[in-house]
Formats: sequence, C-alpha cells, structure tokens
Amino acid sequence: MMKPVFLLLIVFVFVGCTNVTGDAPKTISSLPDDRLSTEHLFATADTFFSDAGYTCSIDAEAGQFRCSRALRDLYIHQTTAEVNIFPGDEGGKAHRIIANRWDEGLIPSELISNTYANDDVEAFCAYLASEKLGFCSDYQG
Repeated sequence: MMKPVFLLLIVFVFVGCTNVTGDAPKTISSLPDDRLSTEHLFATADTFFSDAGYTCSIDAEAGQFRCSRALRDLYIHQTTAEVNIFPGDEGGKAHRIIANRWDEGLIPSELISNTYANDDVEAFCAYLASEKLGFCSDYQG
C-alpha cells in the first residue's frame, strides 16, 4: 500500500500544470496629430508598467514591448501577469496590446479561473486618453 501512495506523490512532485488565459486584445491608436510614435508609446508604457511593479523590456528591432509581474509566488504554484505591445496591421498607425496570465505549478487548471481581465491595461488605456496621447479600442479581427 505504501508504494502506490509514494509513487503517486512522486508523480505529483515532478508533473505540474500550466494554464494560460488572456484578456481581450485591444488596439492602441494614435490621435490625428500622430504624437504617439512607437518609441514614445514604448517609453510611456515602460514608465507606466514599471511604476505598477512590472519588469519590462523593449525589443526595438522586433518592435515589441514586454512586461511581466509575479502575482502569486508560492512554493507549489506561480502566477505571472504578462503584457505585450506590438505593431498592428494598420501600417504603423496602431498597436496591439495583449495581456495574459500564466499559472504554473501543482494546482490543476480545473481549479483556476479561465477568465482574466488585467486592470493595469485598462488603467494604461485610461492614462493614454487622459494625456491625449492615444486611445484603446477592442480589437476587431
């Protein structure tokens, strides 16, 4: 009896669960005066998300901006929020912003919510609008 229980325990230690869910993608558009270049958008996003506790990086060659922040860091389970901004299909006039949540560890995905809304992305969109830099809309694609 002891061997099957021990074997099951070993399997649970070495086998983990990964669950990825995302917020609805948004499009970031510039106002008609074109004050929001890619460089300016990434610099603004870097300041905003860094102040919110994210670790950010900019890949200028690929035209991508990435941030991540640990939401939960337990010995048996980690949850990370990730925000990505990259050029859209509109020829440089718009960008996509996508937020994901990564859950990794021993908690089965059936016990983790499959819906996710990143409040920091909503706050960033509100900030862009309040500073008259740009606006966010739901991605239609």
